[in-house]
Amino acid sequence: MLNKRPLLIAVDMDGTLLNTDKVITPRTKRLLRKLSARGHLVVLASGRPSRALYRYYDELKLNSPLVCYNGAFVFHPLDDAFPRVEFEFPKEVVKELFNKLKPYVKNIMCENDTDIWIYSEDLYLAKFFWYEGMNMHYGDLEETLDVNPMTMILQTNKDNLDEQSIRRIVGQFPQLDVRFWFGLSYFEIFYKTVSKGSALTQIANYYGIPKEDIIAFGDAENDIDMFAVSGISVAMKNGGPDIIKNAHRVSVKDNDNEGIYHTLKQILKEVKNRR
Repeated sequence: MLNKRPLLIAVDMDGTLLNTDKVITPRTKRLLRKLSARGHLVVLASGRPSRALYRYYDELKLNSPLVCYNGAFVFHPLDDAFPRVEFEFPKEVVKELFNKLKPYVKNIMCENDTDIWIYSEDLYLAKFFWYEGMNMHYGDLEETLDVNPMTMILQTNKDNLDEQSIRRIVGQFPQLDVRFWFGLSYFEIFYKTVSKGSALTQIANYYGIPKEDIIAFGDAENDIDMFAVSGISVAMKNGGPDIIKNAHRVSVKDNDNEGIYHTLKQILKEVKNRR
């Protein structure tokens, strides 16, 4: 049951809630469990698929919607009444885009919640997206991609990155945009209308939570839209310059030193005094 005036606390995963070892520290876990048990909504908001979030969802004993694929897939694992959101890329568009981008990239991965299509094996993506239990399809997308995927991630030729040409090609599709991963040789293509921010707005509207009661934590560019719809936005100390300049504040510590725990405790005191 929700609190009479619940907070919506949205947390990014990698680089934010999780430390370098991909672990939620004990004090952070206890705090988020307590908030969830008291009827506040703790929402995991990630670029990851749902299968990579269930472990943490269960670990925190949550009862709230999940935001996956940066807002392209939003659902409540324990409440079928919550309006499910699923955005897909037409497979013909994916194939056309990849063919145009081939001179500038060396790999592409697409997926939905049951299947992964990847041009060639990639150990980083395998670890990040959790391949276990998935139907894997390797090779040319022209031959393997037979349904519409929810996500599109590409790897650049890092030593010869041509960001301008990549943006020009993606710009030929007015409904799409491109986001480069900070410090890495990957980028993702996404719908301009889909973001963690749009997902957070949907969740807040459904539960009747005003902007002033939304708290968001993140460390990367894909969290900026989430910050825009939050009353309190917190960039992790370990985040890049773009995320920091778009946040209301910076976390007390980084993700390897319980940044969420220390900063959220501080914020909760402020909220209590305000109410």
